[in-house]
Amino acid sequence: MSSRYAKHCMAIVVLTIACSSAARADQSGNATLAANTFLNLDTGGVSSTGGDLLWNGTMLTPQGRAGTYNLGKYGSRAFKAIRAKDASAAPYNVLPILAGTLVAGDVFGVHTNGGNYAKGMVAAVNGTSLALQFTTFFIANPAGFIANAAAANSAPIIAQLQNNYSFLLPAVPNYGIAPGSLFIITGTGLSTSPLSALQSSSASGGLPTTLNQTSISVTVAGVTTTPALYYTSATQLGAVLPSTTPVGTGTITVTYNGQASAPAPIHVVASALGLDTLYGTGNGAGVVTNNTTGLTFGPTSSAMPGQVVVLWGSGIGADTNNDDRTFPLNQDNLTNIPMQVFVGGISANILYRGRSQYPGVDQIDITIPSNVSPGCFVSVVAVTGAIVSNTITVPVDPSGGVCSDPASGLNGTQIQSLANKAGGNVNSVALSVTQVSEGGKLNAMALAIALSLSSANYGKGYEYASQGSCIIVPPEQASINNLFQTPLDAGTIQVTGPTGNVSLGNGGGLYQGQLPSGSVTASPGTYTFTGSGGKDIGNFTVAINVQGALTLTNQSALATITRSQGATVTWSGGFSNGDVQVEGAVGDQYGTIRFYCHAPSSAGQLTIPSSILLAMPPGGGHLVVSNTTAPKTVSASGIDIGLAVGSVLIRLDSNFK
Repeated sequence: MSSRYAKHCMAIVVLTIACSSAARADQSGNATLAANTFLNLDTGGVSSTGGDLLWNGTMLTPQGRAGTYNLGKYGSRAFKAIRAKDASAAPYNVLPILAGTLVAGDVFGVHTNGGNYAKGMVAAVNGTSLALQFTTFFIANPAGFIANAAAANSAPIIAQLQNNYSFLLPAVPNYGIAPGSLFIITGTGLSTSPLSALQSSSASGGLPTTLNQTSISVTVAGVTTTPALYYTSATQLGAVLPSTTPVGTGTITVTYNGQASAPAPIHVVASALGLDTLYGTGNGAGVVTNNTTGLTFGPTSSAMPGQVVVLWGSGIGADTNNDDRTFPLNQDNLTNIPMQVFVGGISANILYRGRSQYPGVDQIDITIPSNVSPGCFVSVVAVTGAIVSNTITVPVDPSGGVCSDPASGLNGTQIQSLANKAGGNVNSVALSVTQVSEGGKLNAMALAIALSLSSANYGKGYEYASQGSCIIVPPEQASINNLFQTPLDAGTIQVTGPTGNVSLGNGGGLYQGQLPSGSVTASPGTYTFTGSGGKDIGNFTVAINVQGALTLTNQSALATITRSQGATVTWSGGFSNGDVQVEGAVGDQYGTIRFYCHAPSSAGQLTIPSSILLAMPPGGGHLVVSNTTAPKTVSASGIDIGLAVGSVLIRLDSNFK
């Protein structure tokens, strides 16, 4: 099976793009860091001052212009496989790697102050002592870095600006910072190192414009404004852009301790709403509250069709009746700002859009449409003009209690239990008989995945939307450490089907084998998975009936998709009680922006709305239409959840206009 479809079953992605040739031999070594010591990966030295990483006993924090990227617990095999060209691919950032993640076998990457790349692996943890194995790849003339990091200017450096809730990146079509919105600045040397206390907007004078010797200046169209600050730290600032800031492209400057940063670009738009999420990631389960009780909806306490709910976020747009600094703000209903909110793809009635009384924090009161398709992860997205928000999800059920999700085979009680699992990891088994059709060629495999996943993925709804909904998956969500944790041993696994048997091998978390017929649709019937059991998972047997897959009926119409008009996928047939998923992306890399939509097989069609497609950049890309059977439960000792499905995937080239 082509590796581009592996994400439908698992994401074995290891930091991949090309980088320039090495200037000198790679440097490998070992280092043991006591609390409050530094590691310089350009020299391999450990010291009490200066370096690329600071270990303080509880976290590993990048220093200066260095950045980190944590891959996850993948051990020496993955560590050894990472090459220089692989290491340069990671989406490095300035956030620390916490001690809870730094367990033996954890693999991470570092972009050093000297502009080189390094791979590291935790060898052992002993109290507050951290033992590491590392290799540094030396890069000829690293672009954008000063050769001697110690000689770097101590002035603040602005890396990027983001909405405080959506975290959209500047490269996406719906990026922008709206007047009156709460936004974050990331970089280095922005203020004092410790994170300051969150400032109170109800204090005398409201939010300060100077905090810990840090201030911000924004100039657009010749007008200069000064954002108020909620907090400061060396690597991140939280601020509110004044409503008096004009729309357009301008510059932003951070001044700390009398030294000003180089001006960085800021793109100010009239409205660019970011919706708040329960896990603070900009996607997945949203912060949606009951208008009467103020409680947040969850898998066992769903919103009901016809109910008034409150969405929270920032970026509706300017409200010049307020000073953006002082609580309580006037709650002006900003009906002058055109907005639509779609719940499960259906337009919702907006009762209020404006400030929540707190500077930079907006609320939108809506009524859940009466005809929305229920589910545990019903999509919510807002549109202002041609700018769409991030997508979030909310559980919806006619009873207002426990939600249910036919496509996943789970209900809200099960989801809540998995999300709250003690220890934070969920032992999972997924079994699939899968056929891929691309360019007139068929390829069919049996797959088994046995892994321990972060429990947060169940509460958040990783890359998932209920039937009748569509979501956008941002590029950074493709990171391997966002999903997979530890592979599990299930022993040997075999599949018996209409045309014979196939062994999927044993061990390693991923089991796969080519089906003898090379086709599922040409060999319909019952496929039985039998697992012998291993050190982590007990024996199991489960059978799935795979027959009656869909046939696309408008394939040619999908070759070109106009984003502003939406697109509809139609089909005939489909697995009984099954699910249809449409995934789309511009480009052919796993790390690009993608969308996912779901519908029951019986629907016969699925519409990808413009409110989703407008978040996609224009360009050549693809659609993958998947038809899956109703999930069957896999029961075995050692697992928390197990599901088995049959699936047929059809890949189409599409041009997004």
